[in-house]
Amino acid sequence: MKIPLLHSLNPFSRIIFSILLIIICFFSIFMIGLLVALPLFDLSLTETMTMLSDFTSPKAISLLKYFQVVQEFGLFIIPPLLAALFFAVKPFHFLKLNNPSRWQSWILTIIIMTSTLPLINILIDLNEAMQLPEWLSGIESWMQETETKAMDLTEAFLSIDSWGEFIFNIVMIAMLPSIGEELLFRGLLQRLFNDWFKNIHFAIILAGFLFGAMHMQFFGILPRMVLGVLFGYLFYWSGSLWIPIFAHFLNNGVAVTISFMERQGWIVTRFQDFGYSTSLFLIFASIIISALALYVFWYITSSRAKQNTF
Repeated sequence: MKIPLLHSLNPFSRIIFSILLIIICFFSIFMIGLLVALPLFDLSLTETMTMLSDFTSPKAISLLKYFQVVQEFGLFIIPPLLAALFFAVKPFHFLKLNNPSRWQSWILTIIIMTSTLPLINILIDLNEAMQLPEWLSGIESWMQETETKAMDLTEAFLSIDSWGEFIFNIVMIAMLPSIGEELLFRGLLQRLFNDWFKNIHFAIILAGFLFGAMHMQFFGILPRMVLGVLFGYLFYWSGSLWIPIFAHFLNNGVAVTISFMERQGWIVTRFQDFGYSTSLFLIFASIIISALALYVFWYITSSRAKQNTF
């Protein structure tokens, strides 16, 4: 069997190589995507770059969605797949894409993602209430501006009215990010961090922090970091990357679905408010159910976790 080119690299060197690979892939795929976009959207280079900051016109939104898909492949999907090819004899085994999961794990993942909604919404409120010291007011203003732009872009992407647009959004916002981001942060980085630090819990937290920071939405970094850590433990306990991919898909897919249903007039709940509650009873129930579901998940997958070689 042919030994991969970088099979013998130490963990730190693998991390450095992976970072360089991510940068190279991102810029290469972006440039290819840009060259394709010019004739595809019948735009000049100047028009294209200008429209990337326009969240109003339908053509600009279509262009932004196109580049969103390009980014998913260039930044998240292709780099970890290439890294696995360079590092491992069995790339799918390296990324834990070939491990089966018990059917109970899938059911429990649905319960966990549902029961933690009130807790995640509390974290969102806490994060949004964050204030920096007065001497960092300039940075805080920049963070708030970045947050506003990110929310405007999200609203623009979710402002859809047809089933075709809904299906495209499920692919663009739920399916591709869940696959790509889990490949990168859990499949590749969490494994490499554990190989380097020899501590799976630190590796999960570090990968979760980077997952939260990657979104560049500073007033939402805390709930995203917690979700990243949750996905990390689901990955570690189950031994299969498909479980955190599924959990991530549920998280994003619910937002797309609730937003679409609201625009159709079927419900009055906004996607930002879905799962939100100020009821102490519901919050307490959320904590109890989430803790029990996580314990049961750990219990039924504990034998696999002990055998995991991350």
